[in-house]
Amino acid sequence: MNASSLRSWFTPKRIPAVVAGILGVVVIGVILANSDQTQAIVLGLGGGALIAAIALSITLNYQGSGVVNFAAGAIAMYGGYVYYGLRVNGQLFLPPIPNPLAPIEGIAHLAGAASFSLPHIPVFITLAHPSQGTAAFGTFIQQPAMPVWAALLISVMVLAVMGLAFHFLIFRPLRRAPVLAKVVASVGLFIVMQAVIVLRFTSSAKSVEPILPTKPIRMPRGVSLPSDQMYLVLIVIAVTIGLWALFRFTRFGLATRAASENEKGALVLGYSPDFLAGVNWVASTVLAGCFGILAAPINQSIDPITITLLIVPALAAALLARFSSFVVTLAAGLGIGMLTSWIQLVSNKSWFPKANGSAIPGLADALPFVIIIVVLVLRGKSLPTRGSIETIKLPFAPRSKGSFPTTMILGIATIGLLFLVTPNWRLAIVNSLVGMVICLSLVVLTGYVGQISLMQMALAGISGFTLSKVADAHHIPFPIGPLLGAVVAVIVGLLAGVPALRVRGVNLAVVTFAAAVTIENLVFANPAWSGLQGASVRSPSLFGFRFGPNDAWTKPFGGGKGLLPNPWFGVFCVVVVMVLVLAVVNIRRSRIGRHMLAVRSNERAAAAAGVSVSGTKVLAFGVAAFIAGIGGALSGYRFGSVTAGYFGAIPSMIFLAYAYLGGISSVSGAMVGGIIVAGGILTTIFTNWLHISEQYTLLLAGIGLIIMAIQNPKGVAGAIRDGVHLVQRRRASTSDVSDSAIPEPVEATV
Repeated sequence: MNASSLRSWFTPKRIPAVVAGILGVVVIGVILANSDQTQAIVLGLGGGALIAAIALSITLNYQGSGVVNFAAGAIAMYGGYVYYGLRVNGQLFLPPIPNPLAPIEGIAHLAGAASFSLPHIPVFITLAHPSQGTAAFGTFIQQPAMPVWAALLISVMVLAVMGLAFHFLIFRPLRRAPVLAKVVASVGLFIVMQAVIVLRFTSSAKSVEPILPTKPIRMPRGVSLPSDQMYLVLIVIAVTIGLWALFRFTRFGLATRAASENEKGALVLGYSPDFLAGVNWVASTVLAGCFGILAAPINQSIDPITITLLIVPALAAALLARFSSFVVTLAAGLGIGMLTSWIQLVSNKSWFPKANGSAIPGLADALPFVIIIVVLVLRGKSLPTRGSIETIKLPFAPRSKGSFPTTMILGIATIGLLFLVTPNWRLAIVNSLVGMVICLSLVVLTGYVGQISLMQMALAGISGFTLSKVADAHHIPFPIGPLLGAVVAVIVGLLAGVPALRVRGVNLAVVTFAAAVTIENLVFANPAWSGLQGASVRSPSLFGFRFGPNDAWTKPFGGGKGLLPNPWFGVFCVVVVMVLVLAVVNIRRSRIGRHMLAVRSNERAAAAAGVSVSGTKVLAFGVAAFIAGIGGALSGYRFGSVTAGYFGAIPSMIFLAYAYLGGISSVSGAMVGGIIVAGGILTTIFTNWLHISEQYTLLLAGIGLIIMAIQNPKGVAGAIRDGVHLVQRRRASTSDVSDSAIPEPVEATV
């Protein structure tokens, strides 16, 4: 076969088969190597089956509704907790629902009636009670409250109702919405489900009794496999065969496939895309939740993180199958699980790369990212897109007028507050200022260019850890240290943003989310880079004046009401935010900003007009990474250290929520986003004035994100801007001024 015939044969449609074949050859080669590696490969079947199940749920969801559900792993985790509550305690937990009588209680308490209380909405619904237990060596063992079949049946019913609720309340209203709105809605669902579980069960792991038989199955070469893992594999294979037959031979499956390719064509043929989407949402939710129930006993416990983050390898498997082939999805999921288990085994070998004498962590978690990159680079432009009837544009990115005086006035006012308020409020202001910087990076990348990024906090972490190294180990002084950290963040951001030259939309969200998980596990968890307990960050100083948050300070202006945090660090944060705000405002006004908005609107039209689409994207990724890097440096100074827990994939999701809530297409939206971050000004108001626990911050952020994605994609700042513009129009109409005389809406930079 010559080169030309090879190129003609190696088409994008054959890439899944080629990659799957390579994975198969690797797996077979490892199996034949020795018994230890064979055992590791076989033990990876259980995890691979769960990955494949979540990937099947994602594929089914995309086929039915065109939504890549980033919350599929969270749904699997949620289903496991529903079953756990029913099986162990006989209780069905309810999501935190606001008590409508709480304002009356609050008024009564303010009036002095501290003992006044009204009925609250129940937290759990008790359906059965645990038995008294049996004596064993003088102790009592509590028996499960509900049999397995009953707990499973009720769990399936709950999951079906959840699937209907997701469709009708969240994603049906977003049917014609832009891709960004659908992505942030699924991210909001991810945040809500995880927050609910933490509020109801805490973040600690819960032990789960086996459901399937666990007797080991003896295999050739001395290899054994717990029977529950084998049953799980057989079940996921049976489900895959059923889905393949359903979509290939039944009227419902053919209608779903037609709608996934072109909704207009499905309507012409008499099929309702809404009905098809609703049924598939129920099926995908039940599928993910049931496998979360079956897989939890295999791990012997369940927690809010482990199953949830399997969304990354599941996305890799679904992406490899082009969100369409159930068989390829199954094979890819099983292959990823087995290879991950093998990598964990060989990490104990002497030849495996080491860091401080220990195996480099996170290489197994990097496997899905490598697969995603390979698929996107080789086949990026051939990835499927769903044809919808109508698509609403991204939120308007307004121009700014009077930005310099407004920024100076508000900046000076904030500096004054830092010397007057109590330490608690001073810390809240500093937290909000750091949050504003991260949100500004999302305004440039997502708001101006339309590139969805779920890795901004990971880039901030790269900068923070770099700052720790150069400041502590190499004694590089301020301000060179944070600038070097931001430069390193730019380099990593550009590397991770290379796929943006070929893909966009939800596919880019997938690769940036996978990159965030890889950075978190491969870099932040690396003891050579971050240490065992995180990395310390030396306090900033300039000309001998130390102004870190934990440094003692003098009182040239009086006030302060306490030493910590140092208000001069807050002043430093204010200056940084002011500089970045004016820089982003000028980007929007400049020719580069117009190029960014043109690329966001229509890449082909922008290229036809002479705009370098690839150059604009690369520039946006670089600028956004630099801003995020500055935010990471500020965060390191704020805490005096950087830890893996604060940066990574889930925090990146959460900050996308804050930025979108505030208004991701405007600078004022980034300011609002900073105000509502956890530990910021709004959280302090909730805690000190409204007595709402900080534990509800993430839940409220997730709910607000979903509502904002549905009702007002412009965010809080956009709603305020529209309200001001409406008042202007009404004033103009009362003054007999035509609507055409009203200028284009602008924002006052905050």
